[in-house]
Amino acid sequence: MVTAIIASIFLVSFPTGDTHLDSLAMGRTRSDEIVWETVGSPEFLDPHVNYEGFGDWIFYNVYETLYTYPWDGPNSTSFVPLLAASEPLVSSDGLNYIIELRNGISFHDGTSFNASCVKWNIERAMKISFPWGPSWMIAEPLKGGKAVVDAAFEDAGEGSIAFAMAFDEWVSTSGAINVLDDYVIQFVLEEPYPAFISVLSTPVGSIMSPSYAIRYASDPAWATWEDYGVDYAEFYNHMSDNMCGTGPYKQNVWSPNEYIQLNINEEYWRETSVENAGFIRSVLIRINEDAYSRKENLQDGLIDGCYWPKDVAPVFWSFSTGGSNDPDIYVSTGGYSYSLTFAGFNLGTILVNGTDYPSPFSYLHFRRAVSYAFRRWDFIEEEFMGFGIEGRGPIPVGMFGQNESASILEYNLTLAVEEWNLAMNESSFVELLNTLDNQIELSYVVTSQEPGFFYDLFEYALVEIWEHPDANLTGLDSPMECVSVEMDWSTYYDAFEQRQLLVYLLGWIPDYDDPDDYLWPTVYHNGVYARRIGYNNSYVNTLYEQQKSMMDQDDREDLLSLVQELVAQDASYLWVAQETEFRVWRSWLYGDGLNFNPMHDIYFYHVYKVGFTDPEYPDPLRFYLIVGISAEIVIIATLIVYRYGKRIQQESAK
Repeated sequence: MVTAIIASIFLVSFPTGDTHLDSLAMGRTRSDEIVWETVGSPEFLDPHVNYEGFGDWIFYNVYETLYTYPWDGPNSTSFVPLLAASEPLVSSDGLNYIIELRNGISFHDGTSFNASCVKWNIERAMKISFPWGPSWMIAEPLKGGKAVVDAAFEDAGEGSIAFAMAFDEWVSTSGAINVLDDYVIQFVLEEPYPAFISVLSTPVGSIMSPSYAIRYASDPAWATWEDYGVDYAEFYNHMSDNMCGTGPYKQNVWSPNEYIQLNINEEYWRETSVENAGFIRSVLIRINEDAYSRKENLQDGLIDGCYWPKDVAPVFWSFSTGGSNDPDIYVSTGGYSYSLTFAGFNLGTILVNGTDYPSPFSYLHFRRAVSYAFRRWDFIEEEFMGFGIEGRGPIPVGMFGQNESASILEYNLTLAVEEWNLAMNESSFVELLNTLDNQIELSYVVTSQEPGFFYDLFEYALVEIWEHPDANLTGLDSPMECVSVEMDWSTYYDAFEQRQLLVYLLGWIPDYDDPDDYLWPTVYHNGVYARRIGYNNSYVNTLYEQQKSMMDQDDREDLLSLVQELVAQDASYLWVAQETEFRVWRSWLYGDGLNFNPMHDIYFYHVYKVGFTDPEYPDPLRFYLIVGISAEIVIIATLIVYRYGKRIQQESAK
């Protein structure tokens, strides 16, 4: 009993020494610790496999790439050498990149970093993550890499013999990655690709310790492809749960869907003049799906920051003053994210009662009419509480090559009606509408509110046109109307794949910071979205192919501008919105690691606290005094009870 009492006093009164456990027990952060609450969780902690955004901000603080984006602002068009020692030496034909690496860097496990580590990592990324991982970004530009990608997709991925043979052939014969010296690496490309450094700067370009990864692999030599299908799972699983990089923080604990704790790397290599760099010794990223709970914890100072959705921005934001409505909470706004929301018009055919008919949106003037009539700002106000800008085309504002002057069809009901009337001048268009019973079907997923609101605005735009006194309705058998069709996800997806929808609500966030990552899916005829809506402009295709391999930035920018102008004229997409920044944290946080950049989240190494008061932990001497007194009280009480009982027994014996 005495032992139990003393043990309970020890657990309650004395800090454990583990930052994470202390934070949970005390309910407060420390001055050298950051506790951040968010939603979701990384799917994997392996940067060569993980393909969702949540894990990226963790990788950015644990793993490092050859080049990175500046830490102190929104610039994503230039790169800072990180594990690389200098800018790459690029051959005149754009095919060879020779990169000198830094010397004297160690991984978290003590392994020395060198050029062989870089080669091993890129080959590992290509070997283990097909066909569903992010490594296509690096694989496709490299000499011979496209054949490996194709083998992965065509032959059921990394477990197939065909893929194994293609990978082995690529490693032994391509000469795509060459160690020229202990600290010099060469990459050889299939064709010039100006986005290559941007690709190397993404999480898939993260460099992990080969020794660490191999040490815990069941097949460290990757000996035989026959055993690969069996051994792959165990090899892969360890690195999906564990990280070992060269960055300023090291993984301490990861409890999936609960929290991840990072501790400072005491041996971090990079010297910096940034104020208070390395001030934060521990980072606890905690999963809390309850927005109200996150709000309370932030306002009470129990956490330092949290994810806060834009649709409830007024909790922390005053629209009247344009700033935070709580002096203890800092709200950071204004930065352009690269997240685009847009709609694609079906330019092909639709199946009606077993017969293929042209889509009404295959008519240019009808597409232009809707584009003029759609109230994009209403969408931004409803979905993002105003934290966004109207879409400006396939390349987001802030990214290299974006053409602000490209002709975007902004709201103008008069012009919308004029375009509708031009469409009605075509007899085939009127005939098609009558065949479709003068109905425009708007289909969306029943559980998704955003598509529902988008289609409400879309319907409103059409009704405004049709009800306008100047709208030409001559020749129509019956009044025009919109019909909403609710679908479950699987039905909607099937219709999407089979190109049976009239309008598709779409979105895109960057894989890497280059216009090519946006133009390929939207405007190149083989792109994932262009195929589905049937967009195929031969001139745009030619310009796209030319710009993606053009090394001269000025010439490339001219082609990009022309592409955007042509795409705007075609009006095949309704460019709805580009989101802007909305982030919240306690006002005691400072540092340029908090500055917004569309390509990365918080860099904790450049963050510090000012004006924060540490929670009062018990004085160790007081603790031992309390324990001693408590123990003495318990012992004395026990003796008293014992002696009293003994006396009663003696009295009874008499």
